[in-house]
Formats: sequence, structure tokens, C-alpha cells
Amino acid sequence: MTLKRMVDLMDVAALAKTLEDFSEATGFATVAVDAQGVPVTEMCAFTDFCRAIRQDPVRRTLCHGCDAYGGLQSLAHGTTQIYRCHAGLVDFSVPITSQNSYVGAILCGQDRVPELEQPDFLMGDSPWRGDPTLEQYYEQVPVVGRRRVQAAAQTLLGLRAGVEGYSGKLRLFLSDDQASGGVAQSQARGAALRGLSVVPTDIVAGFTPNPNTSSARAADDEADSDAPASDSADILRTALLAEDFAGTVAEISVQLQAAFDPVPSTDVLEGVQALDEALLAVARDIAPRLAPHLEETIVRHRRGAGAHPGRYTSQLHAERLATLILDEVLRTRPQRQHNLRDLINDIARNPARALSLTEAARKLHWSPGHLSKLFKSVTGDTFVSYVMSRRLERAELMLASPQMPVGEIATTLDFSQVNYFSRVFRSRTGMSPSEYRRQHSSFDRRPLHEAIPTGHFSRLRA
Repeated sequence: MTLKRMVDLMDVAALAKTLEDFSEATGFATVAVDAQGVPVTEMCAFTDFCRAIRQDPVRRTLCHGCDAYGGLQSLAHGTTQIYRCHAGLVDFSVPITSQNSYVGAILCGQDRVPELEQPDFLMGDSPWRGDPTLEQYYEQVPVVGRRRVQAAAQTLLGLRAGVEGYSGKLRLFLSDDQASGGVAQSQARGAALRGLSVVPTDIVAGFTPNPNTSSARAADDEADSDAPASDSADILRTALLAEDFAGTVAEISVQLQAAFDPVPSTDVLEGVQALDEALLAVARDIAPRLAPHLEETIVRHRRGAGAHPGRYTSQLHAERLATLILDEVLRTRPQRQHNLRDLINDIARNPARALSLTEAARKLHWSPGHLSKLFKSVTGDTFVSYVMSRRLERAELMLASPQMPVGEIATTLDFSQVNYFSRVFRSRTGMSPSEYRRQHSSFDRRPLHEAIPTGHFSRLRA
């Protein structure tokens, strides 16, 4: 497989000039990087701190990994993402795609913001403190308000016209991409991730797949690099390495939504099994000890599902596989510190649960007020609204499966009264649960006589 490279697809010199002008106008550092986070343009207005950080080979690898993942997060979420890099500075990014494939990103920032306005780390912070030169350079980095960062991020989106002008094949994700044929899936991915934001991560910098795995062997094939299964495996692998379970669940939802579309481009069973294979390939790469168990789990599930897998049960099955992979990744990182990332992941693992702000704050040993302020700054949503959105998203999925009574769905989702569940659901969708079911139950292809499992989602962690 010949991977698309930015340098082969566009006028890099012209892009570099645009980024130079952007840095001159805003004061923010800029650079364009490829899909591995390696710069393809000159580093404009870089701080002395960042230049010194990148002189160390290990830290430079962390910078590349952070830049690559920042662009991928923006692609998945459908908007610019503001985050702290591994060294503690605030950055933001916009992805660049070619024919629906991620080929790189534009990265900007390298500033500090006031403590209460800090976004969370995109990657685990690297141990550079104690180096007197770096500490001196860090103190020289300017402090700007978060609103200024947000304004610059919006301005960066305006560069898309210039980028598209350098090559008709290359474009920023948020442009009017009518030529690529990938609009529907891009919109679905954005919708699936609505309400989410950057989850702080400890992605393994410079991760290289096992050369004996199926995904690594596939890299030597002459297959089309735009293959959806390969793209999905890449997104799942990156999200799970980054401990981003919310992003993992969203990608699972995108793939299953495509498989169960009323007029699918592929057979439903084929789409569901392709997702199984993508998750299995990820496990072989990043959790090889777990791979045999996952294979057995997939075989058992396929025997039980038969030729008519259900939409809801397929979602639960895929989430269970992803949970097992993530737990294996976490097992290999015993020294990691628990923070907001774990809370957001816990909500994604247990979307049916009515978790309260007080209970969440107690788990993190924070005050409810501090958690509320930090959660809003990272996700852009209040804690209560965020949790409710996840529960109602799960309600939509469950209602599309006609086997579960509305009352049972309400109970499973921790609603004490069916009437209250109906009111809240109508406020979100404009329809009652029964009306929503009538319009969407055809999306689940499981025969009506077949029952589906119920109960609290937390059991899937076993």
C-alpha cells in the first residue's frame, strides 16, 4: 500500500508561506505535519522552549506523536481541538485529508494560558522539569487568554480555502468536501462525537505495530489506502492507545451505523464482521496477549447472532471487545495517574448510568465546584448535560431495537419514571420514545422474535 504524502499532493512551499503569514498576524507558532506528526514545512515562530525540547530525540518523538494525534482528534470530532501538549503548552490543530484519508495537520499555538483556563493534556506530561535551561525558556513563553486561543483556532479554519487552492486533491476536513464521496461518513463521525472534546491521553510515542501482525502485513499490500476497514482500525488503534474510550465508542457507532443503514452499500453481516476484524487487528498490535481470547469471543458471538445480527447487540459486543483491549492497555501502565480522562472514559463505558456530579467528584477526590468548572472547560458542556446526552444517545440506540419495552429501557437508563424519561427524550429529539421507535426500528435487522440482552452496561467490563 502506497500511503498518500502531503509533499506529493500539494504545493508545500505555498502552504508554508500561508502559515508564515498566519504566525505573523496572530503571534502563534505554526507548522504543517504529516500523518506521523513529522513537520513538512518550516517551523514558524516557534518558541525557544519548543525548539530546545525538540533537540532531544526522545522528546522530539513525543512532539511528533502529540502533533499527529492532535490532528486525528480534530478529524474525529469535526472541529478544531484545543489541548495541552506533552510539555504543557497550549496548541490547537486542523486536520488535512485527501480523498477521505488523513494525511496530516496544521498545528498552532505554543502558548500558556491562565491556570483556571487550562485545557487538559492531550498526552501524559513529559518529565522535563528540573532542566534549568528548559525551565528558563518555559517562563519566557507568553501567557494569553483562552478566548484569544479560540479566536485564533477559528481563524485557522479560514485557511482551508488557501490549502484547497494548492491542490484540488487536498482539503481541510471542515471544508465543503463534495468531491471526495466521504461526506456522509464524515458527518456521521462528527454526529457520533458531538458533545465530546479532547480526552487527555498517555499515547505511546513512536508506537510501531508488531511486524508479524495482520495489520502490519497489510501495509505491504497493494490494496487501496482508502479502505474503510483500514481507516477504522487506525482510528480505533490510536484512540485505544490514547485511552480515549469515548472516541473508540464513537468510531464503533460510525461503523455500525454505516453497516445498518436502511440502504447499505455492503451487507449488514459483512459490515459487522469487518468491525470485529478491525478490533481484532488492533488487539494483535497493542494487546497481543489478549488476542486469542478476543478471537474466541468473536466466534461465540457470531454463532449466537447468526445471519441477522442486531444493531444494539452488535454495539454492545464491539464495546465489550474495545473494553477488554483498553483494560489490557491500562494493565501495562501501572504508574499512570487518574484524572479527568478516567471520568470521561467511565461515562463512555457506562452510558446508561445516571452518574451525579457529587459522586464523580468524590471518585477523583476533587470538590464538585472544581470538577464542574474543569469539565466544562474541557468538554464544552456541563457535567449534568454531558451525562444526560450520553444516556439519551443510548436510548436512541435501544429504541431502534423493537424487542425492548419503553419501560424497560427507561429503567435500564436509570430513569425512575417512564413519564420523565419520555419528557426528557422528547426535549432532545422532538419525538416521544414510541414515535422515535416507529421511525427508526427498521435500522435493526434482527428478526422481531429474537430477544436481546438487557441489564446495566457495566457488566460488559467483565
